[in-house]
Amino acid sequence: MKMRKLFLMLSLICSFNLFAAPKNSMTIFEEKFDKETVGFYLTNDDGVNAAVFADSMKAEVNVLVYDESEIEQIKKMAFESKVLVKSVTTRDQYEARNIYQEIVKKFRAFTPIAKNDYDFFGDYGFVRVSYFITQDASISNRDRLGIQSTTEKILKLLLDSTPASSTSKPSSSKTSEENAKLIVWSFTDELETYLCEYDYGYGDTHPNVEVGYSLIPTDQFPTALDSAFARGDGPDVFALEEAFVRRYVESGMLLPLDDLYEEVKEKMEDFPIKIGSYDGHVYAMSWGMYPGAMFYRRSLAKKYLGTDDPEKIQELFSDEDKMLETARILKERSNGKCRLVSALEDLYRPFLGMRRKPWVVDGELYLDPAMEKYMDVCKIMHDEELDADAGQWSEAWFAGMEDWLRDEDGNRLEVFSYFMPTWGLKWVLEPNSPETSGDWAMCAGPSGWYWGGTWIAANKNTKNPNAAKEMIRYLTTDEYFLEEMAMSSGELVGNIKVQDKIKDDFDESFLGGQNYYDEFCEYAKNVDGTLYQSSDNEIYMYFMEAVASYYYGDSSKEEALEEFRHEVRNRLGF
Repeated sequence: MKMRKLFLMLSLICSFNLFAAPKNSMTIFEEKFDKETVGFYLTNDDGVNAAVFADSMKAEVNVLVYDESEIEQIKKMAFESKVLVKSVTTRDQYEARNIYQEIVKKFRAFTPIAKNDYDFFGDYGFVRVSYFITQDASISNRDRLGIQSTTEKILKLLLDSTPASSTSKPSSSKTSEENAKLIVWSFTDELETYLCEYDYGYGDTHPNVEVGYSLIPTDQFPTALDSAFARGDGPDVFALEEAFVRRYVESGMLLPLDDLYEEVKEKMEDFPIKIGSYDGHVYAMSWGMYPGAMFYRRSLAKKYLGTDDPEKIQELFSDEDKMLETARILKERSNGKCRLVSALEDLYRPFLGMRRKPWVVDGELYLDPAMEKYMDVCKIMHDEELDADAGQWSEAWFAGMEDWLRDEDGNRLEVFSYFMPTWGLKWVLEPNSPETSGDWAMCAGPSGWYWGGTWIAANKNTKNPNAAKEMIRYLTTDEYFLEEMAMSSGELVGNIKVQDKIKDDFDESFLGGQNYYDEFCEYAKNVDGTLYQSSDNEIYMYFMEAVASYYYGDSSKEEALEEFRHEVRNRLGF
């Protein structure tokens, strides 16, 4: 591909001519995978200290300008990066473990101040040099590096010697005609990928919009956003994670997207829009959906339930009472070895999806009967040893995926199922249970629920509201872009037309040939997006403390609930 050749040449020229060449430079490592080079360099050119990370197959050179006082932190980061790269021997391993992304995260976590320069060159799309500035290194030091001007010279040289691509891409149905600059913040690098690195990405189709992108760690993101809003500035467009999307949707600080939603509502799945809506207005939209499913072991289902057929297994788990009864059957027929789940926390989200009302109604805490039922089920399962009593995300929790789990006496335990959302399949189950690949299947379980996600919103004070809305429209609804993204990543998109076009193409060997994409599209229809509020995460923490206190026998159910209500009332005011 012409574009990848361009990127390869750019990265090689930048990494060796611009960064390795200065008179005072140090190569921390330079690793070759086939003919491709990954390198980390420290340079001092004209008194400017910079750390440089370059990968010859990426369209990006990462530069971090730092003060001399920060050298120990920089060396630590360089050493950690070297360990990551040296831990693999092939390019496939390097990509599979997301090592490039991990090192870039280290660069960007070092400082919240970041600037990216883009140049658009026709069919080649955007090529970026990113640089990150810490403490007092400031704009003057950045400019003295001459990064932007050097990049422009390299690009012109390459384009003069590289024939133009003969292939043409479809143009965006709504390419922005205005010259605008949008500052974009995110806590995840997936947004950056969608903006800049796809052949038919936002950059290719919106050449007149300059994008300044910053990646801020998730735990720092709300604080950074709040500070920016308090100053009266902040990004034009930004990502919002499930943990805090409702907080900002309800804040009054976001640009309404009602007119945009009216244009696309016929082709968009309902529940992500509902989560991004408040008081009759849409404030945030998402490109994806993250409904949950019950993933179970086929071999255990056949052995103890007589079938591994998803439709028949679903009948046994279609409500909470059937689920509890089936858990007892699994334990009885396995002589105590087979437990329904590793951790009782796994069941929280499915019960959350059974609710009819949210946690707060008319300003008061409301305990939905489904949540009381969750407490009862947890107590029964703990007392009857129907779960493995492993904390969610613990080593024991993961061990259950690969048949390594043991009880306190060293006896083997079998874990029948894990309740996970869409990302749980590709990022949790598959990487952590290669030995049991093919022995899994999925069904809906007792309710429709979701877990996770990324929404995109705009600052109500943005100077470019039309360009901001167009970026959100493109990333969350454009059919050509979403199809390319879904086919390359497996992401479950919220555009129903795209779903219908591609959903038959995802037979999954890990699931014994079952089509997870088609299944998740159906499960999403049962998620109620109106039940989620900004206070949910804090209420969750207090509720789970009460649940644990009850099922471990530290308090009665009434005492645990009274303590729960007390905490919510005193800390949250409900």
